[in-house]
Amino acid sequence: MDQLATGKFILRKRKEKNLTQEQLAEKLGVSNKTISKWETGKCMPDYSIVRSLCEELEITVVELMDGEETEEKSVRTYDDVQIMDLLRRTQELEKPSRAINR
Repeated sequence: MDQLATGKFILRKRKEKNLTQEQLAEKLGVSNKTISKWETGKCMPDYSIVRSLCEELEITVVELMDGEETEEKSVRTYDDVQIMDLLRRTQELEKPSRAINR
């Protein structure tokens, strides 16, 4: 997964839909700065918003993660559910531990 490729893909698909960052942000309930960070590859969308983002841009989760449209005859190794689960688990692991050491 290449954050920069994913960001450029989000940018391209947003522009194809004639949406501004502000308009897309409003539809997703995030700030336009968040959209900018995605599009510049500074961060990835949180797994909790990926499905909504894909719906708005009319793309699949696989396409979002690959940063490109899937060819019709391409073979998928993973499906959207598996990728969403992987994203969720990865982001949970990246969160700082809230456990208090005694």
